[in-house]
Amino acid sequence: MSSRGMRPAVALVGASGYGRRHLDDLLDLHRAGAIDLSAVVDIALPAGLAELVSESGARPYLGGDLAEALESRHPTTVVIATPPHTHAALAEQTLSAGCSVYLEKPPVPLIADLHRLVARASGRRFEVGFQQTPGVVSTVTDALSSHPLGPIQRVTGFGALQRPDSYYTRARWAGRRELDGRPVFDGALFNPLAHVVHAALAVASSICPGWALDSLEAQLASVRPIQSDDLAAVRARSLVGPEVTMIGTTAADRVVEPALLLVGERGRLRVRLRDLAATVSLEGGDTVELPPRAHRSALRAAVLDPHGPADPLLDASAAEPFVRLVSAVVDTAGEPVALAADAVVIHRDGERLVTLPGITEAIERAAEDGGLLAGAGLAPGDARRRPGLGEWSGRMARPYDDSVATIAGEVSP
Repeated sequence: MSSRGMRPAVALVGASGYGRRHLDDLLDLHRAGAIDLSAVVDIALPAGLAELVSESGARPYLGGDLAEALESRHPTTVVIATPPHTHAALAEQTLSAGCSVYLEKPPVPLIADLHRLVARASGRRFEVGFQQTPGVVSTVTDALSSHPLGPIQRVTGFGALQRPDSYYTRARWAGRRELDGRPVFDGALFNPLAHVVHAALAVASSICPGWALDSLEAQLASVRPIQSDDLAAVRARSLVGPEVTMIGTTAADRVVEPALLLVGERGRLRVRLRDLAATVSLEGGDTVELPPRAHRSALRAAVLDPHGPADPLLDASAAEPFVRLVSAVVDTAGEPVALAADAVVIHRDGERLVTLPGITEAIERAAEDGGLLAGAGLAPGDARRRPGLGEWSGRMARPYDDSVATIAGEVSP
């Protein structure tokens, strides 16, 4: 067998948006001789992509037919970076072809989708792209080992982002709860801040392995005229372990990078997701700064070792708490509260942005004191509550069609 034939063959589905970042990584690996980029699948290949790929020396299938790419190129791993509501069908098609899968976050909208994919994977490597979570869990574990804070009472994940109007007009699915009868759930915490949610839940489980969603409170609001929310606060409780709160927006009046805050009996630990820089604030007033750490590339690990074991923090089972929480929040909270009347429009670098005055301060205050949002048009009393979820199945009140649907015209993000 030639050295080329021995390299893992990798296909990418979805070459726009975040998929373009994956393409750059895969091209680097191809140039280094570590993989063979065997296919790039997208119904609307971005301008210049063919030339870019050719310059790397790769000769992949380029087109919009995943079935043809699977049959003609036989990839060992398929990286899927398409709109969330297409993930279930594409991943099932790929797993059925015998390939390993690296699925970009958020994974799938419904728990039934996830269970079906886990069953279809049948031992093959199947990871979800919550690539920041392993580093966050490792940082928290090391920090608490060196600076014990006593029992952890609360884990809060938060972030205040600014996204221009173009973020919500870039595709039909953006900012929607559903599209053509299928769930999308493109809310602030469920897509742009999904890493915060997944990391917070994973940290809670690492602190208390018995942690499981039992009840929740949720506030959802929309500053823009969109179907879904662009401002959200969720408090999740388990029968054991810390309370987990997640708060975020894409309509911030001041940006706050996504981070986790852990509150214990003897102090606090704050971890920034981007670079894992951490601060320990001890009860006596001492503060310890922990230096940034590098994230491991989950994508590279997955494609370089397609038959190896999945990272236990990234495998499909580890995504279940996230998917279950998302479905529960959407089912519980109902329609977002409209806050458009309080919004302020700003223009920056040729882009139009909608912001909500005071929202960043409200998010920071909520993160510090453990409450939900108060101020900026919302009050804690606005939260919808769902007690005692117990064995709740995650089914939506609206009967979505969860069959494997044809996705023609929906591969590009």
